[in-house]
Amino acid sequence: MLHILGMGTSFPETDISNRFIEDLDIGTSEEWILAKIGIENRLSTLPIEYVESTRNERPQEARKAANCTVTELGVEAAKQACERAGISPKDVGLVVCNCCTPDQVAPSEAQRLAKELGIEGRAYDVFTACPAFALHMDFLENFKPEALPEYVLCVSNAVLTQNVDYNDRSASAIWGDGAAAWIVSAKHPGKLKLIDSFYTTDPTRCDAVVVDTFGHFHQDGRAVRDFSVRQTVRLVRKLEQEYELDWSKDIFIGHQANRTMLAQITNNRKIPDENHWFNVTSIGNQAGAGAPATLAMHWDEIQPGQRILVAVVGAGLSWGSALLEAAS
Repeated sequence: MLHILGMGTSFPETDISNRFIEDLDIGTSEEWILAKIGIENRLSTLPIEYVESTRNERPQEARKAANCTVTELGVEAAKQACERAGISPKDVGLVVCNCCTPDQVAPSEAQRLAKELGIEGRAYDVFTACPAFALHMDFLENFKPEALPEYVLCVSNAVLTQNVDYNDRSASAIWGDGAAAWIVSAKHPGKLKLIDSFYTTDPTRCDAVVVDTFGHFHQDGRAVRDFSVRQTVRLVRKLEQEYELDWSKDIFIGHQANRTMLAQITNNRKIPDENHWFNVTSIGNQAGAGAPATLAMHWDEIQPGQRILVAVVGAGLSWGSALLEAAS
C-alpha cells in the first residue's frame, strides 16, 4: 500500500488579473471571464510588462524573459514536500516527474530536479499533462513494494503562460503557472494512504489539446470541456458506489481547468462547496500541478478518517483518479 507523507507547492509572483486581460482589448471582459470560466486571477512566471508589451507573440523568447524557470518551481515544491514528510531530499531514492513545458527535451525534468536537490538515484519522467497525479499514483501502485526505494519524490510542474498567445481571449484567461510535489512510500506510513487508483487514455483524440514545444497552446475547447465533465462525473459516480463516499465529510478535488466546469461536476454529484477543494480561481489552470497543489494547500486541514477523491482529466486525451484516506 502506498502512503503520501508530505506535499508541497510553489507558485510564481506575477498576477494576471481579469482587469489586465480586459485592458489588453482582445474582445473579452472581466464579466465574461467570470461568467464563462470563473477564474479571478492567474499567476505567471512572465513579468507583467512583458505580457503587456509583447502579448507573448513569440513564445520561444518567453523562457529568457521569465522571472523563474519551471525547474525552480519544482525544486521549491519538492523542498516543502520533504520538510512536511520529515525527510531530507537526500533520503529520496527515486524522482518521478511530469512536466509538459520543460526547458529542454533532454535531460529529463526529473534529472534536472534531482541534480538541484542533491538526490542520487533513479530519476525519470512519467508524462501526461493534467491527470499527472492519477498517473503517478497508479504507476507507482503497480510496483511491488520491495521494488521501490524508501521514499519516492513525485513532481508535477508547468509554466503554460509561457505558451499562451495573449491575443487569444480564451487561452489568455485560462492558464497559470505552478508546481506540486509529494513524497510517496510503500514502506513508511504517512498522513494519507492510497486505497484506489486508476489511469487510462484515448490516444485517438490526442490532437484535441496541444502544447507546441516552441509555439502556442491550442485546443478544441468545447469538445474537451464536455469530455472532461462527463468523464469526471463517471469517475466520481463509480467510486461513490464502490466506497460509499460521504460528501458530508469526504473531499472532492477535480482537475483545475476552470471554476464553472468544476461547478457542473459538483452540482451533478451533489458535493457541497465546503467539501470541494480548488485553487483555480486564484492561480489559473496549472495543468498537472493543479489538483495536487490544491491538496497540498489544504494539507493541514485534512481530518483523520477523511477520504479524498482526486479525479483528473486532460490532454492525451487521458483521465484517472486516486482515492486517499487520512490516517486515523
